[in-house]
Amino acid sequence: MAGLYRHITATALNDVLILTVDLDQVKDYVLAEELRFELIHAVKRSTRQKIVVDLQKMEFMTSLACVAFLGLKAGVREHGGRLMLCNLSEFIRKVFNAKRLLSPSYYGSVAFEEADTLADALQRLSEPMPASKETSDEVSA
Repeated sequence: MAGLYRHITATALNDVLILTVDLDQVKDYVLAEELRFELIHAVKRSTRQKIVVDLQKMEFMTSLACVAFLGLKAGVREHGGRLMLCNLSEFIRKVFNAKRLLSPSYYGSVAFEEADTLADALQRLSEPMPASKETSDEVSA
């Protein structure tokens, strides 16, 4: 899949699709929409349901860029997949946290799962998905 996109690189590794954002900044709506389109297109082309978005190259984004990732998350969830972000710079993490969009675990319908590194993300995705909060609440009741 490499070479099909201007703003991302898509790589398959076993049962995981790794989407590396090749931009260092996303500051405007047009670029955010182009990024969203490419991310969703790459996921639709793949049969994999485990998706990692590697943000190692991205140093700056406005809250407009969140639209790209929210659109991707909706598409992944719609197909029963799991999405994880990794390698967030401190600034990017602050933008996601300001919008309350990060979570250290799978729980939460809006929040993104986050891992420090790509290796951490791949490790977590290789583990069974945690039971939903509703299921664990019923078991403990």
